[in-house]
Amino acid sequence: MPTGANATTLGTLEGLLPKPIAKKILVNAYKESVIGRLSGADPMPITGSSIAFQTGKPVAGVVGEGDLKPVVESKPTVKTTKPIKVAATMYWSKEARQANPVAYLTYLQDSAKDAIRRAIDMAVIHGKNALNGNAIAGVEGLVSTASSVELGTTGKADGGIVGDILAGYKLAVGQDSDFSGFAAAKTFRPDLLSATDTYGRPIFSSANAAGGVDLRNPMGTLLGVPIGFSDAVAGKLGAVADSKVRLIGGDFQEGIVFGYVEQINLRKSDTATIVDGETTVHLFQQNMEAFIVEAQFGWVIRDVNRFVKYTVK
Repeated sequence: MPTGANATTLGTLEGLLPKPIAKKILVNAYKESVIGRLSGADPMPITGSSIAFQTGKPVAGVVGEGDLKPVVESKPTVKTTKPIKVAATMYWSKEARQANPVAYLTYLQDSAKDAIRRAIDMAVIHGKNALNGNAIAGVEGLVSTASSVELGTTGKADGGIVGDILAGYKLAVGQDSDFSGFAAAKTFRPDLLSATDTYGRPIFSSANAAGGVDLRNPMGTLLGVPIGFSDAVAGKLGAVADSKVRLIGGDFQEGIVFGYVEQINLRKSDTATIVDGETTVHLFQQNMEAFIVEAQFGWVIRDVNRFVKYTVK
C-alpha cells in the first residue's frame, strides 16, 4: 500500500485499482491460499487461455545405422480456463475513514485479499461459490475425484492413519501421476499432531524458526511431503456445508494450472442501500461508505482423478 495514501486518494479511487495495488492484492491472495502454496500462478487474459497437457509419457527408441527412426505417439489434451468473477462488498462509517485514512486503505486491501483467498480455495477445491453454496457452472473441483479413502478404516496394527494416507497415495500414483503435496482442513491439524507411525515416530512436522512446534504455521510436512492448511478444505465456509473432506493429496505442481486477471474493479458509494443478511444499511442516511471489489481468476485441473480425497464418516 503506498505510504502517501490519504483521504483524497481514497475518495477518487474508483473504477480499476492502480495495477500495482491490484496485483499486490491478487498475488498475496493467491500465495496465502492453500492452492497457491502448493502450486503456482501466472497472469492470464480476461478471455481465459488454453492449456495443453501431455497424455502418456513418450519415449525414444534405440535405432541402428540406416534404420527407420521410430514414430513417437504424443497426443496432448487441451483444456481452456474459464475465468470466473468474485466480488465482495465492504462498508464502514465515514468518520472512521476520516480519522485514519491510511489504516482504512490497508484494511480495504487486507479485506479484499482475504475475501479473494477464501473464494479461490473454495472454487478450486469444491467448485462452489462460498457465498451461497451453489456449484460454479463449467468448472471442476478437486473433490470431484473418484479416488477416495475414508479415514479411520485401517486398523492400528496395519498402520492406522498412516495406512489410510498411504492407501490414498497408492490410488493417486497408480494414475501414473506424481505426488507433490497435501491440502488439509485446519480442523484436521490436531489429528495429525498426535499421529505416529508403527514405530511411534510423528508423521507430521510443523516447525518455527526456533525448531519448535508452530501451531500458526500454514505449512508443514506429512510423511515428508509438503502440506498446507485452509478453512476451505472441509467445505464448511460461508454457506457451504461440511463436505467431510479433511485431506486432499496429489500432484498440485503439475496437475493444476491457475491464472488471474491483473486488474481489480472497485466501485465506491455513499448513497446506495446495502442488504447485509437481514440488515438493511442506508449509506447516505447513516453517514457510511461502501466499496464493491471484483476480481477474476481461472484454473484447469489436468486430471481430477490424479488427486485423492480423504474423508471422515
